[in-house]
Amino acid sequence: MRKMIAKIGNAPYALLAAATVSLSATESNAQAASAGKIAEGLTTQAGNIGKLVVAGTFIGGLVMLGTGLMKLKQAAENPNQTKYSEGLWRCGVGAAMVAIPAFSGTLGSTFGWETPPSIAAGGGASF
Repeated sequence: MRKMIAKIGNAPYALLAAATVSLSATESNAQAASAGKIAEGLTTQAGNIGKLVVAGTFIGGLVMLGTGLMKLKQAAENPNQTKYSEGLWRCGVGAAMVAIPAFSGTLGSTFGWETPPSIAAGGGASF
């Protein structure tokens, strides 16, 4: 008897799960009509992941620069406890990580992997 009551109680969840599966199957069949469209979708997603990684390195570089500057301040205040080298290597790594997006953009436009940004007539760059 308890199993029957449990099945009745879980019926709305089962109906929602079945509806979700049927809708997603219909959409995926409509979108994935050919292997070319699937490959195009994968290429687009891979490009977006690359942009996310580049943005993450920029933010990580800013964090490293901030921590490096704080370590340099600590070294100036207490030279016996903190070495200057700790702050300097953090600043160096942070500067390199901040420069990665500019370097990757230049490298991509040099080898033709992406189109270079154009300069608008008003003087602004359109990316």
